[in-house]
Amino acid sequence: MYKLIAILLLVGLVFTTSVSAADKPMKGRVASLNDIMMGGDGKVDKAKAQELAEKGNPIVFVVGKGKSAKIYFVYNEDGTFGGKNLAKYANNTNVGVFGKTKTVNGIKIIIATMIESMD
Repeated sequence: MYKLIAILLLVGLVFTTSVSAADKPMKGRVASLNDIMMGGDGKVDKAKAQELAEKGNPIVFVVGKGKSAKIYFVYNEDGTFGGKNLAKYANNTNVGVFGKTKTVNGIKIIIATMIESMD
């Protein structure tokens, strides 16, 4: 009986400590989509990002650099656009976004469960 309990506890411990891809953040930076589309690098500070987000300009998450960089639109778990939440981290060089990624009609999105500074 004790061996069975020990095995069940061990199995439970293994399953609760395993790390899935959703537990690891995507590392990137906050950017203004308008600036990127106009040929800039998209870099904005927190105040400017929040101002742009309030006016309805898209704040996006950029992963990678140069021509291989990927742009993601961030959405909250409730389905609302997450640009305002993302704008809070614009002063950070590195930002981590936890959540699930998917592509919808060629547009990359992240359903974010959490956003944090990685500086």
